[in-house]
Amino acid sequence: MCELRNARSKDRSAAEKQLFLPRMPGLMMFQFVGKTRILSFFCVFVIWTLPGFSQTVLLTDHPGTGSYDFGQEMARLFGEALSENEYPLTVRPWSEPSERLGMLKNRQADLAIIDAQSAHSDLGKDLRLRVVSVLWPNFLHAIVNRLTLAQPSILSARSMLIHPNAMHAAQVWTSMVPEAESVWWDQRVHDLQNLGLVQDGLLITAPLPVMELRQMLGRFETLKLASLEPSFILRLRQNSPWWKKWKLAKGFYPGQTETVLGLASFSVLVARIDFPPDLTGKWLKLLYSQKNKINPHILFRNLDTNYNSLFKDTYHFHPKSRAFFKF
Repeated sequence: MCELRNARSKDRSAAEKQLFLPRMPGLMMFQFVGKTRILSFFCVFVIWTLPGFSQTVLLTDHPGTGSYDFGQEMARLFGEALSENEYPLTVRPWSEPSERLGMLKNRQADLAIIDAQSAHSDLGKDLRLRVVSVLWPNFLHAIVNRLTLAQPSILSARSMLIHPNAMHAAQVWTSMVPEAESVWWDQRVHDLQNLGLVQDGLLITAPLPVMELRQMLGRFETLKLASLEPSFILRLRQNSPWWKKWKLAKGFYPGQTETVLGLASFSVLVARIDFPPDLTGKWLKLLYSQKNKINPHILFRNLDTNYNSLFKDTYHFHPKSRAFFKF
């Protein structure tokens, strides 16, 4: 993403496109992640050993992911608001969430963004780690093909195109419809905007809205965003309790004539409990003031202070965050 203010609008559409539907197939992704981890380790080691180099380090997932793009925008915003006695924010990609938390505990970083599953499984193990903020919702999209289905629901589907980021949902679906066929997403083959959907359905998890899905649903009237069946929601939440029930108001996507009932998971921004309260407060004000700005980054548009209340009894929040969110 371009750092220059006058180039933000031009570059944003491309950044959002790569954010939602990863361009690399699975094998290339693993190769890329491996190289990123090696490069990240080298960069972190060199910079952390430079004398007199002071910075605030934020750990994210690898480039091309939501957390990395979010971190880059945070760095830009914080750089604009930096005072004389504050250090610049540096984003460091590190693929494994557990390693990000370990580096945070060992004071090799100051902040980290992790996924909902990692937050659910790891954050309660060490009270030195505290949630600064719950971030954007990642909605589980269930697209059904009315051309091939008499009843437009995922449990009626006998073939499903599955994006890798919907792995947990796919496992539940295959257990409930064992005779069905699973087809794994390949960016080189599945050009949804132009070709539509051959299978009975599609499962993909992504921040809202997914521009590619908007284009596809607007072009192919036989495709529809469907609500998840209550039995599917129950089973998925039993297996993966970090999912929250979520509603999309009618009209959010083309052809959506009614409210869609589904599930969403939330990425999380984490710091140590001793992260300075004044800096924590500044971060929070900065994050939640962007929604009202002209042309904010799409992930910042999806932030809402009320989301944090959903997790006030689940996570241990930073004391300044609890005061900011008033719980």
